[in-house]
Amino acid sequence: MGTSAAAVVCLLALAQPGQPAKPAPAPAPAAAPAAAQAPTAPSPSTPSARAAAIADRAIAYLLSKQDAATGGWTVPKAGEQRPHLPAITALALTGMAMDPKAAAHKAAIDSAAKYILSHRKADGGIYDAILPSYNTAISLSALAKVDSPEAKAAIEPAQNFLKRSQWGTTEPVGVGGAGGKEAPKPAAEITPDHPFYGGVGYGNRGRPDLSNLAFTLQAWHDTGLSVDDEAYKRAIIFIQRCQMLPVDSAGKPVNDQPYAKDSKQLGFIYATAENDQTIGQGQSFAGTIEETLDNGQKVSKLRAYGSMTYAGFKSYLYAGLTPQDPRVVAAVDWARTQWTLQENPATGSDGYYYFLVMFARAMEARNEPTLAVTAGAPYRSSALLTGVSASATPESIKTAISSQAGSPKLTTVIMLPGTRRAVVYVEKEDQMDALESAFAGVLVGNPGAPLFTGYAKAEPVAKGAAPLDWRTALIDRLEAMQNPDGSFVTIDDRWMENNPALTTAYALVALQHARKTMK
Repeated sequence: MGTSAAAVVCLLALAQPGQPAKPAPAPAPAAAPAAAQAPTAPSPSTPSARAAAIADRAIAYLLSKQDAATGGWTVPKAGEQRPHLPAITALALTGMAMDPKAAAHKAAIDSAAKYILSHRKADGGIYDAILPSYNTAISLSALAKVDSPEAKAAIEPAQNFLKRSQWGTTEPVGVGGAGGKEAPKPAAEITPDHPFYGGVGYGNRGRPDLSNLAFTLQAWHDTGLSVDDEAYKRAIIFIQRCQMLPVDSAGKPVNDQPYAKDSKQLGFIYATAENDQTIGQGQSFAGTIEETLDNGQKVSKLRAYGSMTYAGFKSYLYAGLTPQDPRVVAAVDWARTQWTLQENPATGSDGYYYFLVMFARAMEARNEPTLAVTAGAPYRSSALLTGVSASATPESIKTAISSQAGSPKLTTVIMLPGTRRAVVYVEKEDQMDALESAFAGVLVGNPGAPLFTGYAKAEPVAKGAAPLDWRTALIDRLEAMQNPDGSFVTIDDRWMENNPALTTAYALVALQHARKTMK
């Protein structure tokens, strides 16, 4: 299909009426066929180009914060009495290694891998002095992306370490090796009917949880462990006990625990117990919710929430269930009615960037670019401002709202560029009513030049709206959350999310999963 530059000149000359024909110039070297040329860079306005720009800035930030001496991130300084957490470095490595330009950062990736491998133990674990399964799982996922003999040699021992970190195995391990101080209980005590069976925990809580199990299944999936392995079968039993779904759509039992009885939520909670003294009572960081039973009775139930629901159905898929399995379908239905990327659904700003990683990995595992959303989730701790004035700033919005009587403390205000919108966060869910009153006061008090003209507690979802492209929605959100230096806005300090290296690594990993299926 290509036409040489010389041929174009000749055609233009012949096309000029009334002009004598001129001798054609000497042929220029033939241009390479279009198919052989480098692809045209996408427009800066396309989602893929915007995603690339976000990733470039995030990677530049991470590179600027990498410890030159060790290759790690958030490395304890000499003399500091705190353990190394190789998982943080592993998340940063994962985000960079997934990038199409990863080769340009090979030295940084290799240095990070060396730091991670320096924490290998004789039992196969990859950790320092605490959180053996958490650090090993995330480190193992990272090493799966490193092409070196040392990384490859660490994979099978780490896989086996994680198998032995499951509750109900025959030779459990913990800090210090077999029978270590953070080891789970063995199969003789933890049988398949026990609420802890098949789970994996931090090691220091006296019980397993879905979060650590999800990271473990991610590691097994990333390193190619066969879904026929018994470890996956044990894991499915624990995953089911975290889903607020007593029976599936076909009437088959799913969650046999009392806290799930009669629940219709479909989503997931955090664990089957808060500690070893509350076995079988369940645990949710989203608190409780009032459900109405078929007989009209109202009961309080543990509330399912975003990060755990996405972690749950992602783990089902990695364990060999299909997207058509009723347990997966139920979890996706929860996501359809709880749509938001503004918060971690039902927990607000708590664990927000962690939620984005679980969301992106689950949606990629589901292998569909869109989600047919039917409702937006009510927000727990934030509201969306609309009609934001061009002159408004986070500081001016904070000042205007805080000046109103009874206004709650605002933790963060985020402007969404080019949208005339902003997001306002408060400390707690029960402050939302006070925030609404403050909003009304600002609008009434500034009739001449309001900083914004409206607000909403939930993202609007038009009736009959087309399915949402989750990848573009995630890119939009991350673009709005990124600071000029490439890091991401801090909205909460819980679970270390005031650490910019961690949150930037989380955001980058989430972004890379969205990019994997985009052209």
